[in-house]
Amino acid sequence: MSNTLTDVKDIKVAQHALQPFMASLTPLRAFSTNFSPDPADKLDTVRVPVVGTPSASSNFAGSYISSVDSTVTVVPVQLTRHKFKTVHVTAREAAETSLPVLENLVSSAVKQLAEDVLVDIFSEVTAANYGAPAITALAADTFDYKKVLKIREACSLVKMPISDRSLILDDAYYTNLLADDVVAKSFILPLSQPGVVEASLRRIGGFDVFPSTVLPENGEKLVGFAAHPSGMAVAMRYLAPVANYDEAGAVTDPDTGLTFGYLRYTETSSNRIFVTVECLYGFAAGIAAGIKRIVKP
Repeated sequence: MSNTLTDVKDIKVAQHALQPFMASLTPLRAFSTNFSPDPADKLDTVRVPVVGTPSASSNFAGSYISSVDSTVTVVPVQLTRHKFKTVHVTAREAAETSLPVLENLVSSAVKQLAEDVLVDIFSEVTAANYGAPAITALAADTFDYKKVLKIREACSLVKMPISDRSLILDDAYYTNLLADDVVAKSFILPLSQPGVVEASLRRIGGFDVFPSTVLPENGEKLVGFAAHPSGMAVAMRYLAPVANYDEAGAVTDPDTGLTFGYLRYTETSSNRIFVTVECLYGFAAGIAAGIKRIVKP
């Protein structure tokens, strides 16, 4: 079992940081995942089930056990990645302001940690892993709903399951899509507020849509990709510390299992409090047809 955060102040700091961590990693819903606060060591292997297209149903001919095979692959994901971010606050800084300095610093650190983890995972979306040709997008200022339908068509041509599809887009493409006439006319009250006020397109063209400002080009002019959960496997665990800290534990969303490690320690010589947030994770390509890359022309 992982350690439990027992100090009241630390619980408040850790829970305050959990929301930006989860928000930044929302696009991971597009993949097959195995997240848990269970402790693990770097280079441990986690088994992530990846479910592809099921076999066709059968006409009953005296037995219920014909055509029972499905494409279920267990992808072994090694926890090779370990990223961290450390912040500190002095006693004077904490005393001279009414702002929750430590809470704000830790929340900012966790958000940066999550974005760096996401960039690392997106680096797996390459031609080597998912084949060619990619879907060639128009320039960002001409990306529209019709192009989304072309992406949908390309996904169907490679037999990507229609359900559970996601679309991750560079934010410039996502922003232009908001102004598309078809999309704009879909903003009908009371559904309009997320789109108009929050610039939120939850679904379009059969895709869950996630904008990104940290999508790497991967050396291939990548501006987005369509994904089914079978396309990639991602695992995350808690790296239990071996040293003694003032406070240490796993901070976990109970619904998704998304987890980061929290360490607090003090440097008495300088009267400073340090907090480190860290993430132990790994990822691996799944079924090639589960991801279709979108690249600049």
